[in-house]
Amino acid sequence: MKVVQIAHSYPPYIGGLSYVVENLSKNLAKLGFEVEVITLDVDGNLPKKEVANRITVKRFKGYAPTGGYFIPSKEFVNYVEGVNGDIVHIHNLGSISTYVAYRILRKRGLGYVLTPHQHASGFKWHAKILWKPYRLLAKSVVRHAVRVHAVSEYEASLIKRFYGIKPVIILNGICEDVFNYRWSPPEDSIVLTYAGRVEGYKRVDMIIDVAAILIKQGVKNVKVKIVGKGPALNKAFKRAKRLNVDLLYKPFLPREQYLKELSNSTMYINLSKYEAYSIVTAEALAMGIPAIIAKPWGYTLKDYGNAYVVEPNPLEVASKVLEIIENFETMPKGRSKVPTWAEIVEQIVKKLYKPMIDV
Repeated sequence: MKVVQIAHSYPPYIGGLSYVVENLSKNLAKLGFEVEVITLDVDGNLPKKEVANRITVKRFKGYAPTGGYFIPSKEFVNYVEGVNGDIVHIHNLGSISTYVAYRILRKRGLGYVLTPHQHASGFKWHAKILWKPYRLLAKSVVRHAVRVHAVSEYEASLIKRFYGIKPVIILNGICEDVFNYRWSPPEDSIVLTYAGRVEGYKRVDMIIDVAAILIKQGVKNVKVKIVGKGPALNKAFKRAKRLNVDLLYKPFLPREQYLKELSNSTMYINLSKYEAYSIVTAEALAMGIPAIIAKPWGYTLKDYGNAYVVEPNPLEVASKVLEIIENFETMPKGRSKVPTWAEIVEQIVKKLYKPMIDV
């Protein structure tokens, strides 16, 4: 059986979508599927074709004005017009490449699985404005999918509200290598960690505000650690300097170094406005790290380990940090059984792919 995945990003690009498509591809290949990934190269410097371990990656020129939209080239269109597979799986409703692929597949009479990676709205002001008229087009993409897949109850509620469709809910997974690491908090400081892309909507600056509040309240040796990069990074540096907060910074790291940095945190904090599912948070919880996460999307992870779901405002988060510190001794220790990608992909095959193949 051949699975064709269409997504605007794939490694070496770093981001949540890349991570999801990569791990879905790898685990499908382990189950014996032939996998083809059709993706964009907005920088124009990656190999046009890569083949390894039953996975073929085909990259086509794309355009990402202001780092979004992901408009495909004519070469992408021509290729999708001739693509063949037993299953076609499209990712990310907010990408123009998804709508283009939908139009081609519908014209060809081909069915597809859709994982929308749906958020409440666009991330930037122009995207917020354009999302409202675009939602009319997106509705067609959702309603013509043979299967619609949501990665959380929260995302499913958005899909139901916006498009009137009840999707199949299958969470994202984590890689097994996470279980090689355990929570090892530093003994001489309180380290509040964030890892991932540093975008405005991730609200990393609010974590710095939380640290400043704790310092004013007399908590000693409070530090904020950022692992990653993005357009809001300079803003974070400036805010930390202005508020006299000690900021520890690491760029995106090789996998083993990243997991070690994550494990050496007092707690993990993600106050993002828009998340369908936070894989880094799941990785932290799997190690046993206490994690403070934002409503409403954070409820998806509330049953894994030491997860604390809060209103994302600095005072409430600071209060929760103090509560966690005061209850270290009685807090549950050890890893949490967050599902792995191998387990998740088995569900995807059973609940999304097999019903299409059996039709």
